[in-house]
Amino acid sequence: MSDPSRNGEAAGTPDRMSLTTAATKDIFFDVEGYTAAILMSTGDNCYYPSERFTVGGYDWAVRFYPNQLGSHISILLVLLSEPKDGTVVGVRFGCAVLDRSGKPSAELWQSSSTVLSFYGEEWGFWRFAPHDVLEDPDYLEGDCLTLSCTVSVLRKPQLSSD
Repeated sequence: MSDPSRNGEAAGTPDRMSLTTAATKDIFFDVEGYTAAILMSTGDNCYYPSERFTVGGYDWAVRFYPNQLGSHISILLVLLSEPKDGTVVGVRFGCAVLDRSGKPSAELWQSSSTVLSFYGEEWGFWRFAPHDVLEDPDYLEGDCLTLSCTVSVLRKPQLSSD
């Protein structure tokens, strides 16, 4: 057994790894002009898309819906690649609102996992947070709201050889 202190680890600290996650990416999104974004949204289907990004060999985008049901924001993840080999893509998606000190809010975060099976399929948090809570000065600074999102693509399970 190797000396753990040679790897920069404290003696007795076990290695930790995910059995299910293949790749993870953390992304920060600024919603500048938050108030105008809400006013410009004419219905539940209006959204602002992020730029395309890649995680786990798949292309993704995040969609920010500023005015769901006239009272909430929604944050959705959309698959912008075809699943490989005609299968599904397992994904874990989480988002948090950052407070003015840049820390994730303990109250304004959601995380969940699912499988997506076709190009353009979207999934996420339709009622992520109500407007009146987000408009608190702890979260909205200079009419800018900052979101921290994490996308983790899950590995395909292995088949047993018995």
